[in-house]
Amino acid sequence: MKPFHNAYEAIKRLLANIFKKGEPEKPAAQPVVEKEPEKKEEPAAQVKEPVTPVKKPEKKTEQKIEMKPKQETAQKQETAPKQAAAPEEKQQAKKKTQKPKVKAPDADYVSKSEQAAYDEEVKRRLERAAKREREEKKAEQRAARREMEAQNSVGGKKVVDPVTGEEVPLGTIPAEAVYLKKYSRIPTTSDAVLTAINSIVRHPDMSKNIVILGRNGFGTVKVGEDFARSFYAMGLVTSDKIAKIRAKQLNKIGLEKLQGLKGGCLIIENAGLVQPEKLVEVIRNSLPMENDYVVILTGEIDSLANFFEDNPEIVDQFIYLVDIHKIAERGMIALARGYIKEKNYTADKPVYEKLKGALAGMEEGNIDRFLEYLDNVMAKCDDREKSDGITGKKEILTQDIA
Repeated sequence: MKPFHNAYEAIKRLLANIFKKGEPEKPAAQPVVEKEPEKKEEPAAQVKEPVTPVKKPEKKTEQKIEMKPKQETAQKQETAPKQAAAPEEKQQAKKKTQKPKVKAPDADYVSKSEQAAYDEEVKRRLERAAKREREEKKAEQRAARREMEAQNSVGGKKVVDPVTGEEVPLGTIPAEAVYLKKYSRIPTTSDAVLTAINSIVRHPDMSKNIVILGRNGFGTVKVGEDFARSFYAMGLVTSDKIAKIRAKQLNKIGLEKLQGLKGGCLIIENAGLVQPEKLVEVIRNSLPMENDYVVILTGEIDSLANFFEDNPEIVDQFIYLVDIHKIAERGMIALARGYIKEKNYTADKPVYEKLKGALAGMEEGNIDRFLEYLDNVMAKCDDREKSDGITGKKEILTQDIA
């Protein structure tokens, strides 16, 4: 059965959108309505006037000169109320939008008590404004969370099945796929993860190979590991063996090194750098009639697009694409919440606030590095609780975050 579409087609659509957004916007074609010929006719008419014999030109010019100031004054009188009204309207609009200002006490006659009262009022207003901003931000986050939960519920949001092309419910993460749950809260990634895993469940006889896109140099291997572990937990593969290999290493080894991987998963890092003929050999070696393992490619969009373009014979072996290169701070914190819960730890709000500071020193969207950082935080939590004689609590504190 040939899939409805594959990862390469999804990559091409992504590239098309990127190029479309990157192109400078062309100015809208404006109708050329130039009235220069009409403007040029006016001075020509003025030249003809003195040539045409006109009786008593002096009186006519005097009348024009006398009427001109009257017209100007009349026009000024008409426009004056409008011009005067405009600032009043602007001032009223500003009064509606601007926050009421606290009048500062007169510097010449201010006392210490008056100054203190003034400073206290300014402080209270700033605190109220900050509180209002925090409440609005929380309300936005709650609304976004409710919307995502509604979309992810069975029978809610619809997506196209990449195998059949039919419109199906997006669904939820299967209960056994515990390692993928942390990605379900990330707006830019959750749909792709849900679509892939649910389609694989519906079509277990189709290829389970996945392409995971990330930014150039960013780690996405752990996402591949989470898919591999979930495959085994769900019974989609027969072995829990996971082999991780870099592209340059794969170029140097023979296929006999992969014989022990039968029934498991192979994760290739920076797959776009693999020699095309080598990767074609690996794909053929992974087929069910050979060694029957899943191939998960991780890499950057341009290199993988070039690889698929040069090797069309294996394109349909990669149906599923998960694009994670757009994860910003909010998504990374959501990932942290899911990962901490997955590892049976707990953490309060101050911990996540401090994690935002840690993220500032990392590349935005580098999942591998961030999850390794969280592993170290959990290890520090374990060491602290052990030294304090605490067992089994697993509560991460701000002091565990470097």
